[in-house]
Amino acid sequence: LLSPDQAVGLGLILHELASNALKYGSLSVPSGRVDLGWRTQGRRDARRLVLTWRESGGPQVAPPDRHGFGSILIRRSLAKVISSEVTHEFRPEGVFAEISMPLEELSK
Repeated sequence: LLSPDQAVGLGLILHELASNALKYGSLSVPSGRVDLGWRTQGRRDARRLVLTWRESGGPQVAPPDRHGFGSILIRRSLAKVISSEVTHEFRPEGVFAEISMPLEELSK
């Protein structure tokens, strides 16, 4: 189970990614898609949950000139609240994000 803070934080991150994909990214065109995956990694005493967001089929992506409130929220605030590491990249084929959090924190 997710802790309340982790559930809210993860939900906000996914909502921000989806909102941006609808406005500017792969979900702004009929041919676009988002692949969302998850896996666990690490040893038994140090396992992590890794969620991956990968956009494709949309308009070409370039890094923004400035980071908006949502990007700052994802990188600074929410990552700390849910004890996670967040990778957020603007690749030409689409946005890529990876959220990695300690698995042992999920069951507290």
